[in-house]
Order: sequence, then C-alpha cells, then structure tokens
Amino acid sequence: MTIALSSRRLVANDQEQQAPLPSWTADRVPAYGAALPQDSRRQESQPGFASLVLRLRLALRRDANPQRMDLLDQILDVAAESEQRMADQERRIAELEALCGSDELTGLPNRRAFEHHMQRELAHSRRQKSCGVLGFLDLDGFKSINDQHGHAAGDACLIHVARHLRQSARTTDYAARLHGDEFAISLPGIPLALARQRMNALCSTVSVEPLLWGKTRIEIGISFGLAPYDAESDLPALMRASDDAMYHHKQSKRLG
Repeated sequence: MTIALSSRRLVANDQEQQAPLPSWTADRVPAYGAALPQDSRRQESQPGFASLVLRLRLALRRDANPQRMDLLDQILDVAAESEQRMADQERRIAELEALCGSDELTGLPNRRAFEHHMQRELAHSRRQKSCGVLGFLDLDGFKSINDQHGHAAGDACLIHVARHLRQSARTTDYAARLHGDEFAISLPGIPLALARQRMNALCSTVSVEPLLWGKTRIEIGISFGLAPYDAESDLPALMRASDDAMYHHKQSKRLG
C-alpha cells in the first residue's frame, strides 16, 4: 500500500484556506487528512508513520523554503516506500508460515505442524480427561520402489498413500507426513481396539488399490504402530511408543 504525499500541495492548501492551525488531539486528523481517502486516513493513524507525517506537515507550515520543501518531499516518499516494503514483507512472512506447516509433496501437514497439533490435543486431554490414539505409519520396501522405478514413482506412492490416509480420516482426526515415507495420525476419542481396526482397514485398502505407474502396478504395503494417550501422556514418550510399535509390526511381517 503506497502513500503519496506532496509537500507543495500542502502549501497550496494553506495559501487558499489561510485558516489558523487547529489544536492537535490523539483522535483528530488535521485539515489535510480530511482531503485524503478513508484508507489513507487510516494509514496516517498508524503509530510511527502518522507521527512522522504530522511533524513534517508542521515543519512545512512554519517554513516554505523550496530546498527544505524538496527535502521533506523526498523524506515522505521514502516513508511511503518503507510502508510498502513492510506490507510486502508481512505478506511473504504469512506465505512462509503457511509453507512451514505443510508438506509440499502430499499437501498434508508436516512434522512441525503435527507436533504442534499434538501438544494442543494433549492439553485438551488433560483438561477434559479424554483419551485417544496416536498412530505411526511407514511404507514397506519404499527404498526398493525408488531403486526399481525411480524417485518420481516413489513420490507418486507417497501421494497415493496420503490420499487414502486423508480419505480415511474423520473430521476430528489429524493426519500428517512426518519425514520420508513416515506418516502419523491422531485419533482422538476412540479406544485402541477401534484404532487398530481402522489402521488395518487403511492398509487393506492401499494393498488392494496399487499405484498405476505407466503400465506397471506398484503394490504398496504399510506397517503401523499405535500408542494410546490420556491426560497423563507426554508427547516425546508417546511418539517413541508409537514409533517402536510400528517397527515391531514391520519386523513381525518380515518374519512371517
């Protein structure tokens, strides 16, 4: 948002009106402000920039020296450009904050966002004495898929699993991609047995719906681990427990 102020126009207004300078109050904008659009008056009301504008206007009223007028005109232009840069930076920061919370490939929340969500979920559990289940998921043989079909196929597998995970989630669930081929899901308000049924159903769905990569059907297996949480749960311990459970599940599948 750019504010263009002309010192010469200020002097012209003074010469035309020849009115005494009104007293200043915190909530009153002088005569020149009344000639500005509403948005510009809001701009002048902002701390810092408003103070600069008003002080420079007073200086212009006291001294109409052309050199000083030019200098003050330049200062006002610089101030307006600074306001524009600050607005652009704020927009960019908002964009980066959004990117910091999501996984670019799958569109799911990332590990940072998931851990932040789980902290809130555990705080809610402590307040409400509620419970739930944290699930960790890991793709089976993901390295072999990358080696045999290429990393583009591996990315397609991750997107495939993320889509099924998202579709299986309730509105109260929270699914995320943590790292590589690791995913997680928070399942609030359900017992461990029901959470296990849901994860088994998800694995079965992914198994019977392989990824079509060109003319190749890539079958994807998933190992998962579950850890229940309640009002006494600690997030680092909870994540370790679900991660350990996932590796036990993966090991048991390898041993047959």
